[in-house]
Amino acid sequence: MVSSAFILKGVFSVKVLAIRHVEIEDLGMMEDIFREKNWSFEYLDTPKGEKLERPLEEYSLVVLLGGYMGAYEEEKYPFLKYEFQLIEEALKKEIPFLGICLGSQMLAKVLGASVYRGKNGEEIGWFFVKKVSDDRFFGEFPDRLLVFQWHGDTFDLPRGATRVFTSEKYENQGFVYEKAVGLQFHIEVGARTMKRWIEAYKSELEEKKIDPGVLLETAEREEKVLKGLLRSLLERMVEN
Repeated sequence: MVSSAFILKGVFSVKVLAIRHVEIEDLGMMEDIFREKNWSFEYLDTPKGEKLERPLEEYSLVVLLGGYMGAYEEEKYPFLKYEFQLIEEALKKEIPFLGICLGSQMLAKVLGASVYRGKNGEEIGWFFVKKVSDDRFFGEFPDRLLVFQWHGDTFDLPRGATRVFTSEKYENQGFVYEKAVGLQFHIEVGARTMKRWIEAYKSELEEKKIDPGVLLETAEREEKVLKGLLRSLLERMVEN
């Protein structure tokens, strides 16, 4: 399968599909990167009943974003069944696929792994992850990285997948399977997105006694580094 990224009059043309569950939980810094690189992108809001209007193979990259629902709640949220079909199609047609948070859990499930409530509780805030594999997509990533987390579920490593990131609290923080990548953490979150999330989820942060000021200050400090690493990941996924 040849990716739909192509060379046209010296310009590298890329089309990205982003599957979104919550309006404010969008591509974040990926939007900036796509605009900088002149890559086109569009959202598919499946909870609103939206379906693809063109073949999936017309896209160079599929990104499945986070959400409040569980990967095991397809009966409660029927649109997840459609998303599982899209993941399977992307894998079959070798279309680069990036799953973030819920997206990583759904990818793991499609690959036959279990997804469940984490026994070590929720991770909400900035935590370090450790890189444990030198996968081709993550060549520029350091051995230790501070990332933003917001999840209560976790997953087992799918058979045939390579674990790339781990942490003290949860063993599986990121993995690669052929042209698909699953990241439990929110590498897309920069200061702009953080401000929106803090406002939208203010009561939950207060209830859990999480300081929003620290979340935002850290996002502002780490944004440049994370954006550079994210750009490297996206470029490598599309070009490989």
